[in-house]
Amino acid sequence: MSCTEKFPHHLIELIKTSKYVHLATASTDCIPSVSLMNYTYIPADKTFKNDSAEKDCYIIFATFNNTEKYINILSNPTVSMLFHDWVTASNLSVKKNSLSRPATPMQEGSATAGPISSAPPHPSKLLNLLQQLNQAELNEMSATIRGHAIPIEPGSQESNYYKDILLKTNPDAKVFIDSDKTVIVKVKIESAKVTDNENNTSIYK
Repeated sequence: MSCTEKFPHHLIELIKTSKYVHLATASTDCIPSVSLMNYTYIPADKTFKNDSAEKDCYIIFATFNNTEKYINILSNPTVSMLFHDWVTASNLSVKKNSLSRPATPMQEGSATAGPISSAPPHPSKLLNLLQQLNQAELNEMSATIRGHAIPIEPGSQESNYYKDILLKTNPDAKVFIDSDKTVIVKVKIESAKVTDNENNTSIYK
């Protein structure tokens, strides 16, 4: 059974359209690590050297070979990925300068200056930012996917095939994808838990 048969359409669409994924890995000592990643969804009919027998769908991402997540994957390939369809107001600034410095004249005169809410800013700028995020975000669904991560041999045809796809779909992540230290990892999707904004949860295996 392929992913499109196994999982509902709205879950596949969420995976296809989300910009980032939170990737959770763990060491053999059960020490967790979470990373925010660019990625690409690869349906069964677009996998490397696809044939009619291929039924697996993959999440593809790139990581440097000296990262904690890569070391974790080598020893413990079970991973978890969180996808979320949040929409954040375009005039919400999350730059570090907005937390520690007053606005510049250009910022003060721009349409993006000032808090989103009419309420007075909280003394803690970080807490105020989180409050703004809470007010600005609209979400319908989140999905946690469990999978099996498989590093691909660097320089192989398969690695080059998926690297080209990653570069096309994530050109802003070129520095992470197109490096001598980069390893392409494919994650076989094994199960999913989907929760909507009314806390209704569905599990797919």
